[in-house]
Amino acid sequence: MSNLYVRMKKKILIIHETMNGGGAEKVLCDILSNFDYSRYYVDLLLVYKKGTHLAYIPKQVTLLSINEQKKPLLERVFFRIKPLLDVIQKRKIRKLIKPKVYDTIVSFMEGPAAKYHSFIKDFADNNVSWIHTDLQKNHWSSVFWKNLQEESFFYRSINNIACVSLGAKNAADALFNLSGNSFVLYNLIDWNEINEKAQLQHVQKNKFTVCNVGRLAPQKRQERIIEVAALLKDRGYDIDFWILGTGVLESALKDQVCKKNLTKSVHFLGFQTNPYPYIKAADVFLLTSDAEGYPLVVCEALCLGKAIVSTNVAGVEELLGNQTGILTGFAPYDIAKVIEKLKDNSQLVKTYSERAIIKGKQFDVSQTMDNIYSIL
Repeated sequence: MSNLYVRMKKKILIIHETMNGGGAEKVLCDILSNFDYSRYYVDLLLVYKKGTHLAYIPKQVTLLSINEQKKPLLERVFFRIKPLLDVIQKRKIRKLIKPKVYDTIVSFMEGPAAKYHSFIKDFADNNVSWIHTDLQKNHWSSVFWKNLQEESFFYRSINNIACVSLGAKNAADALFNLSGNSFVLYNLIDWNEINEKAQLQHVQKNKFTVCNVGRLAPQKRQERIIEVAALLKDRGYDIDFWILGTGVLESALKDQVCKKNLTKSVHFLGFQTNPYPYIKAADVFLLTSDAEGYPLVVCEALCLGKAIVSTNVAGVEELLGNQTGILTGFAPYDIAKVIEKLKDNSQLVKTYSERAIIKGKQFDVSQTMDNIYSIL
C-alpha cells in the first residue's frame, strides 16, 4: 500500500535562474515552504547555483543546477551569441533532465527560466510558466530569445501561464498574442510570517521616515527618491529616506546623493535578509518603479500597516484600489507633493495605515496554495 502511495505522488520540476535576493525568489521560497510534500516531490533546477535565498529552500526540495556559481569561460565569451549559447545550454539541460520523469515542469519566471524551460518542454505532459511583471513596459526577457516570435511560440504552446496581476496578464496577452492559457494568480503572501519577523529587531527612527526596499536597478528608479528628497529639503522639510537593497546602480545613486548634498537625509542600508523591522519602523513606504507585476514589497507593507505611496504600475492599482494607498505620477514633483501632504497630516498617515491593515489581513496562504496545486 505504501509503494502505491509513493507512486501516486506527483513529481514537479521548477526552473529558476538563481536564488538572489529578489521578490520572485522570496515568493518562490514561501511557496516551497508551504508545499504539501505528502502529495508532491519537488525538484528545483537553478541555472546558476547561487543567491542569498538558497538557505531558505526547504530540505524536502531536491536542488539541481545547470551551472555552478561562476559562468564557464565559453559561456561568458559567447553569452550574446544566442545560437551558440542555446546549443551549449540545451545540451546541458537535456542531459541533466530525463524525459517523462516529471508530471509538470514549471518555469517560475520570464527570461532565463522560461528559455531553459523551452529546451525541455517536450519532457512533460503539463507545462506551466509564471510571469512576474508588465512585459510591455519592461520587456527585459527579450534578450534571452532570438526574437519575439520565438518567445511568443513558447508561451502560446504551454498549458498554463500564471500572471501575478491583471496588468501583467493583459500585457502578456497583448505581447504574445495569447488566447486562453493565461490567468491571474496573485503571489503568496504570509501575513503571519511577515509580522513575526518584523518583531525580531527594533529599528529606531529619528524623524518622519520614508522607506523603499528593492534592487538598485533601472526598473526600480530609486533616483526618483533622491530627487524627491532634494525637492522636500528645498521646501524646508526634514525627512529621512531609507533605501534597502543592493544592485548595479548603487554607486551611481550614492554619487547622486553626494552631489545633491543629501547624505544626512538619504540613507543606503544595504540588502537586509529581514527588511520587515525597517518597513514597520518607517512612517511611509514608497515605491518608485517604472514597471512591476505584483510588487511583493507593497504586499508586505500592507501586512505591516504602512501608509503606501506608489507610482501607478501594474499590480499596484489592484493592491491599493479603493484608496488603500496613494498612487502617483512618475515625476519626482508629483511624488514629493504626496509625501509633503502626508508629512503635514499625521491623521492622514494613520488613516492609510488602518486601511493597509485591513487589506493585509485579506491575504490567504491556503487559498493561494490551492490555486497553485490546481495547475500542477
